[in-house]
Amino acid sequence: MRVAIGYNWFETAAGYHIDRAFRTIGHETVYVGLGTPGQAGYAESAALDDVITRLPVAVDFYLWIDPAGRYFPDGIATLAIPTACYLIDVHLGHWREQVARFFDVVFVAQKDYVSRMRQVLNHDQVYWLPLAAADDVHFDHQLPRNLDIGFVGNISRAHRTTPRLRRLNLLARDFHMNDPYKQYTPAEVGAVYSQSKLVFNTSIAGDVTMRIFEGSACGALVLTDSTENGLDELFLPNEELVVFENDEELVDKVRYYLAHEEERETIAAAGRTRTLAQHTYRHRAQSIVSHMRSPTLQQAAPMRSASPADRRTASRTIYTHLHMLDTLLDLERSVESNPALRLWRALPCLVRRVLL
Repeated sequence: MRVAIGYNWFETAAGYHIDRAFRTIGHETVYVGLGTPGQAGYAESAALDDVITRLPVAVDFYLWIDPAGRYFPDGIATLAIPTACYLIDVHLGHWREQVARFFDVVFVAQKDYVSRMRQVLNHDQVYWLPLAAADDVHFDHQLPRNLDIGFVGNISRAHRTTPRLRRLNLLARDFHMNDPYKQYTPAEVGAVYSQSKLVFNTSIAGDVTMRIFEGSACGALVLTDSTENGLDELFLPNEELVVFENDEELVDKVRYYLAHEEERETIAAAGRTRTLAQHTYRHRAQSIVSHMRSPTLQQAAPMRSASPADRRTASRTIYTHLHMLDTLLDLERSVESNPALRLWRALPCLVRRVLL
């Protein structure tokens, strides 16, 4: 299949891994997202229907991948081809329910949100698509495991009120770790986890994170906080990874598994086997293709039949949360709202852009 794919391009993004995975399993992708220094693309204000029409080849469907930076193009609801989105951070904002209304098929990374999305959209073309490992970069590099604990992830201001930073500081006092504040390339992530005896994970809002798959693919034993969201359907707790309930148990289990090398390596090897067999982005790309090839697929996006006013209202919410100030102002100009009203509607976006 040929896929028009749009996302916020950077080398550790799930979108980047999925893009490569499509091509690895024999499909073609055409990037239609924002242009960046590392990737040619289109302007924030580019109309998607026009972009798709001007492509040199016909595409079978369009895929938008979250988190998308300042990228949510106009024209999704009127595309002739089927559309799909992959909502990764669905646990962090109800505004993604407005995003989902623009797409015929919705994939969500967190299982607990499937039923909610089906209620919002009033159709069943909503599917659980967990995150994964990119096995071309997340693999055992056969390096000496000289780190007690590895962690690569976001510790931005928004995350510093969650247990993540507290637990990292707790671990850093007594155990040898990599620098959790450093920005790592995908290859460096693989190298860090290949040097780690244990990989620490804690969720932000009960989510099953990339780190679980990446750490296990590299042959480290993953210690993750207890969560629902289908974790026990992906891995066998205490056989393929280890789960902790609180800070005290986390530290106790770190000490235990550092002291019991054979047990640690047995669980780590089982986790790696599971990830490589079922949880790579090649598996996820194939799942997307299977659903988009379904003979029962319908162009079911609620926004296809919505009024222009309803589309504008939903778009305002999305543009505001994605800090797309210029696109929001273009939307207001298109309906000839007066300058004071345009400013009022753009104010939340401006505030978020300045403060966040």
